[in-house]
Amino acid sequence: MLPDRSKHYASADGEIPRERLIHNWQLVLLVGVVLVLFYLVFPQRDLLQRLYEHEELDALSLSYLQNIWRADPRNPDVTLLMARQHVNELPPVELEALVQPYLASDDARRRQMARRLLLPAYQRQLDAAATPAARERLRARVAAALLPWAPDTLEPALAQGYAALAYRLGLMELGARLLARAGAVLGPADLERYGFEALGWQEYALASHYFLQAMAHSRDRVAMRRYFQLGVDAWMAANQPRMALATAEQHLGPLQGDLPTLRYLVKLALAAGEPARAAHYARQLVFVVPPAPPAP
Repeated sequence: MLPDRSKHYASADGEIPRERLIHNWQLVLLVGVVLVLFYLVFPQRDLLQRLYEHEELDALSLSYLQNIWRADPRNPDVTLLMARQHVNELPPVELEALVQPYLASDDARRRQMARRLLLPAYQRQLDAAATPAARERLRARVAAALLPWAPDTLEPALAQGYAALAYRLGLMELGARLLARAGAVLGPADLERYGFEALGWQEYALASHYFLQAMAHSRDRVAMRRYFQLGVDAWMAANQPRMALATAEQHLGPLQGDLPTLRYLVKLALAAGEPARAAHYARQLVFVVPPAPPAP
């Protein structure tokens, strides 16, 4: 026995019309529901963007990242977040190669993360550089990577870290450019602390630069005199008295005619083997007009 629909069209000529299973609006609605559910269950991009803001990942977030990594090992966000998670475990050369493609990314978040991760990779390589040749190769790579960067695109703390790295590698001009960015928010006390840290590394040029930057950011004459002498003494600690004298004369600035500074310069010139310069400062010391005492 035929079904009712078959009986109805059993003697019909021409094409038998088909019943519509679903209307267009129902199909669109179904696709929309599926997309919403997919976004709610797998909010991948939104979650990844939020993870950039967390320095430490909890176990659930890390497990989620690892699952995405297995499915899509070329995902740039996952690559950078996983590199941050293992920054102290990855070999520094491997870490450098891993973040290199994202240093000039159009995505500001990726670019900044890559630059943050590149700094410890360079620092660890510098600490491990056992030969002048290894240090020179690193110096060339650092210069090639950093020179195209505009310092104002770096966070001040990051600019400070890269400035210290540049100075340690002898990239003085690049270091000064980066430090100018960091110095916009660093006060004299911060710069002094970095100077003493540089002395601890025996990075005397870097220490001198930090102390003299602290002097430039000071308004108090006593503080300026102290930072000036610290900056010059850093070269004396490096056993380079002539460089110390040249640095002193270059940065004397507002301390010209300052009696304690003139006495300091006389001793410095003698230590540098420059008796003529010592005599010059001694004559200034004798004939300088001391400031008038304050009115009672």
